[in-house]
Amino acid sequence: MDDALPRRRLLGSLATVGTAALAGCSSGEQETETTTGPATDTTTQTATPTATDTTTQQPTGEPLSEAEFVARAQALTLDLANGAYDDLTDEFVGQAAEQVSADLLQQAWNSQTSDKGSFTGIASAEYTEQNGTHVVTVRASFQSGVLLVNWGFDDTGGVVGLRLNQPQAAWSAPDYVDQSSFTESTLSLASPACDLGATLTMPARSGDVPGVVLVHGSGPNDRDETIGPNKVFKDLAWGLASRGVAVMRYDKRTFACDVSATDQVTIDDVTVDDAVTAIDRLADEDRVSSVTVVGHSLGGLATPRIASRADVSGAAMLAAPITPLWELIPEQIRYLAELDGTVSEAEQQQLDFAESASNRIGGGSFVDSETLLGFSGTFWRSLKTYDHVATANELSVPLLLAQGGRDYQVPPEELDGWAVALKQETVSFKSFADLNHLLMPGTGPSDPSEYLVQNHVGQTLVDELAEFVGAA
Repeated sequence: MDDALPRRRLLGSLATVGTAALAGCSSGEQETETTTGPATDTTTQTATPTATDTTTQQPTGEPLSEAEFVARAQALTLDLANGAYDDLTDEFVGQAAEQVSADLLQQAWNSQTSDKGSFTGIASAEYTEQNGTHVVTVRASFQSGVLLVNWGFDDTGGVVGLRLNQPQAAWSAPDYVDQSSFTESTLSLASPACDLGATLTMPARSGDVPGVVLVHGSGPNDRDETIGPNKVFKDLAWGLASRGVAVMRYDKRTFACDVSATDQVTIDDVTVDDAVTAIDRLADEDRVSSVTVVGHSLGGLATPRIASRADVSGAAMLAAPITPLWELIPEQIRYLAELDGTVSEAEQQQLDFAESASNRIGGGSFVDSETLLGFSGTFWRSLKTYDHVATANELSVPLLLAQGGRDYQVPPEELDGWAVALKQETVSFKSFADLNHLLMPGTGPSDPSEYLVQNHVGQTLVDELAEFVGAA
């Protein structure tokens, strides 16, 4: 799988300018070209700009303070997100100015963000000094992850280096896992674009066991559904295996292959077809007596379609929206904009842009080749022809819908909508008041910075899911 990532490997030749100034990783974070999602946040949280700021602070000729370096890096990152590449070239000085062009900046930014969906704001920014260079690492948040934007400045704020990185941090097993109770093996799943790496987690006990296939949310997710220091699917796999359930998890096609959500792909291409392949593969295991499909977020929305096309004994939808995705994304942006109690002019502009795109998708006034809200027109057209509610109503297998009460991406009211729409006796609904969209516990209003801190899927959800799978 390591040789199947040409899009993200463009970073090596495109996204690093002024490399001598930015040779080291910031904050001890391990940086990688293949991982999506936030990094551990060990710094003071900053304000959260979410759209273009046209008042980029210019160098004054006087040495800047730490706070001024941070503010300048945030403003420049917003310019990047807004596509102000020509203006940004004027910010570079010295050798970096000779290396940078608007085309280079555009290609670098697009290569690192094309699979992340809509830009939603700045989660945090951290100042360090490296070999006399002032470095600010900005964590830019997107619908499906975070990008580290590392700016290097001279004393007066001239840009001497820029590096874009995908972050990853260390992971440790949750307390509810018994690592002596299961074994793991790697295998490969056939897929049209490339083979997908996969992991089978098998209970060590003898005899037949129920099985689960985990299906990712949006974004180019690896088999662990890694989001910074958090691994949603590894938590679930190890937690379920500790409770006697075999689990198959695999790398998503948009992670493993040269495929992007902005390409002309459908929901079947990026989610459904590979899930059906994984289900068939797990069912072939001698000790696996049944298979339940478990989808998270967009994977949960696709779960009814998967269950209708595969031989499964049950289906679970975790944080699955009932509202059409193109309507939900602007509401996520609105939530973040209103977190501080006010909506700035820049935030309103971003929201207006998202709502305009949403209306175009809803009205069908788009072409397959364009990108809207982080997905291609082809994807949106396929999603509009898939009635996930009607498909769920037609399922005859047991169905579990689980929802976190602190989820701002798929709000808890979505579960209420499902409860009204689904009337089968085989459907059950479970709400977990303290869980966020990553199915992890916390307190207070949820926001993207919460994803930057290592946590684990809630044990109560793991227990509930294990009980459901065992009974399906």
